[in-house]
Amino acid sequence: MKAFDVHAHLYDKKFTDIDNVIKNAKKVLNGVLVAGEHPESNRQVLELAKKYPKFCYASLGFHPTRVPDFSDKEIEAELKFVESNSNKIIAISETGLDYMWLKHELPKERYEKEKVRQINYFEKHILLAKKLNIPLVIHSRWSMKDVLEVLRKNKAKNVILHAFEGTVDEAVQAIKLGYKISIGNTIKYSEAKQNVVKAIELKHVVLETDSPVLAPVKGERNEPANVKLIIKEIAKLKNVTEDNVIQETNKNIEELFKI
Repeated sequence: MKAFDVHAHLYDKKFTDIDNVIKNAKKVLNGVLVAGEHPESNRQVLELAKKYPKFCYASLGFHPTRVPDFSDKEIEAELKFVESNSNKIIAISETGLDYMWLKHELPKERYEKEKVRQINYFEKHILLAKKLNIPLVIHSRWSMKDVLEVLRKNKAKNVILHAFEGTVDEAVQAIKLGYKISIGNTIKYSEAKQNVVKAIELKHVVLETDSPVLAPVKGERNEPANVKLIIKEIAKLKNVTEDNVIQETNKNIEELFKI
């Protein structure tokens, strides 16, 4: 029985051996959702989906940390590009809010302006996903309260909270809104994520690696095949079999993406 990796960046320069990475992934997975971050990577995502059909699935978007690098005109043009390729994608990703990045990477005087722009384009991604009737994969760092508020305000549906950073209470709030909680390899060394998994049912969980980052061993390159390690950790925490974890999370993938 094989699982699904709902979030990876396989166009990253660290994947110089992409054919081998895909070969290893196919041993344990039935598919990978590859997430775009900006114009260049969005086009790379489409190429990967074309090169590895029915295994690499495309999702396009504008990562919140990349918003300050582009003008409004450039971002609007890219959102039009995403919409024009709606027949080639199964989700909008990656979008969301990242206040940690804003605080640490930008001058203080730009913080509020870029925070407003992040929220603005997050909302535009939500509206586009609703228009195309496809799921959203959401990035959040130091921003879960606002992420949930924006999603609730815009009546977002079919949402995956990628690399979930929130509390058990925030996970419960998200579940009440009908959203899925995405769990990655950091569960191995995060007590907070372990507590979330213990507190919620598997019918609300999906699996991801966020390759090449968030590896099970800090500092190493992550890759989709490492989903098997997430499954093992969740099975132990929930006191169920690994097959049960795969079955339940695959149901969520089928429900969300119709694949």
